Amino acid sequence: MLKFLKSNLFFFLLLTAVVSSLYGKSIFFDFVYSDETTIILKYSDFLSDIRNLPKIFTLTCYYSEDFSYYRPFLNLSFMFETAIFGVNTKIYHLTNIILFILALWSMYVFLLKLKLSEKILKFLILLIAVHPIFTSSVVWIPARNDTLLAIFVYLSFIFFINYLENKQIKNFVLYLTFFSFALFTKESAILVIFLYLLFIWSFNYKLTKKEVLKNICITICIVLFYLFCRHIVISNGNNLLINLNKVVYNIFIGSIMYMYKFIVPNINLMIYNCKLNTNHFIVLMLSISFITYCLLKKIIDKKVFIWCFISFVFFILPTTFLADYIILNHRLVILIPIIIIPMVLCIEKIVKFNNVKNCLIWLYIVLFFIYSGISFNFQNNYENKNIYWVKSYIDAPNCHATCYFVSRLYFEKGNFEKAKEFLQKANLYGNNRYLSDLALIYCYEGKFNEAEDLYKKSIQNGINRAQCYRNLSFIYFQRDNNINKALEYAKFAVKEEPYNSSYKQYLEELGKKQNEL
Repeated sequence: MLKFLKSNLFFFLLLTAVVSSLYGKSIFFDFVYSDETTIILKYSDFLSDIRNLPKIFTLTCYYSEDFSYYRPFLNLSFMFETAIFGVNTKIYHLTNIILFILALWSMYVFLLKLKLSEKILKFLILLIAVHPIFTSSVVWIPARNDTLLAIFVYLSFIFFINYLENKQIKNFVLYLTFFSFALFTKESAILVIFLYLLFIWSFNYKLTKKEVLKNICITICIVLFYLFCRHIVISNGNNLLINLNKVVYNIFIGSIMYMYKFIVPNINLMIYNCKLNTNHFIVLMLSISFITYCLLKKIIDKKVFIWCFISFVFFILPTTFLADYIILNHRLVILIPIIIIPMVLCIEKIVKFNNVKNCLIWLYIVLFFIYSGISFNFQNNYENKNIYWVKSYIDAPNCHATCYFVSRLYFEKGNFEKAKEFLQKANLYGNNRYLSDLALIYCYEGKFNEAEDLYKKSIQNGINRAQCYRNLSFIYFQRDNNINKALEYAKFAVKEEPYNSSYKQYLEELGKKQNEL
């Protein structure tokens, strides 16, 4: 291990320098007020108290039963930062940069374990490090969830390979430990069990039937424990699933779009309800033709290709089950080794020709600087919420989320008419999930009766219940001067989100007013 670290120290420092210099300015970026609002800002008091650490495993990712995401390791990462440094955007952004470097490093070590060319790997990892498609993985704070997943999955595979090679118990324990970490980071890690088994066959490793059975039994026990923990926290949650035909369609569209954006780095912040055009199909046909040629000429081993292909499908599969499927680039970070493996195998075959080698070197230099320039400029879209959401709306004007957040920008400027216009669009595209936000505008306009109706309808739909209860409490106090009813609804809000400090504070203030009366 020490010998390996010493021989690769320069590359690790170079990788660190490249990523840090490219993304260093993002340390000074603000929140874009998307998921950060729900994951960090609303619960900053809770996160700042390290004594709440065990409670992280009893809560959803968004601290509310309205959501069916159980990702405690993501919340833990924010807890450690917030407890030590407070709500500090510089620290969150710096951590994202460090995690991206560690993810690339763990992938590099994993790929070396596959006996791929070390020199070619180093060049490709550096090229991937500056590729624009991975920009959001670094500069959008909540995107670290997929980066953490990648780190844990590939650390798990590193120790899995060590275990396959020497059967040492410490490697067995470590690969299962990192698999467990991956599970508690993101739900999609559950599919890695199948990739372990396929990996043994694809890369010609040997395990006895008894050893295979032992691995399957233990990993299933870990998964059952995870599912038990998840079930305790998420008993119902929103119904996010859609029919199988739509899933197949999403996989088809998503795969083509991701492939196209990787080859032609014309990057969007998000892609929603996209339509394929001629360029997409040209790139698809060229890619399929090239892969077919490589398989027929045995440039890429068929079994290795099968592992890469199935891994690709497995890792993009979970998000395609969502009724609200948005193509987001940070989900690709876990696919980096799956992309690199066939590239290395191809380059190893053709680099032997001198003319080709020289062309590849010049192509690499050109791509490195083009990618770096695009990434350096593209990350500016994440500088603050104004830039981010205006650009997101330009990219996806028919997405309910972009319409909603643009409405918030108008709301903060006091332009209630434009805010309502975009909220109506958001509700049209998003099945009335933003009724509570429209009700808030009515509150500011003094139209309490209209606001009350919308809040009650939102509660019936099971959307933003805590916020609705809190604002209904405000209405009953402000309009009716009914302190008892206001207290009742404030308690409902705290019951829905017991760790929301602003709701607790509001309840305390109402209690003081009741005592004064």
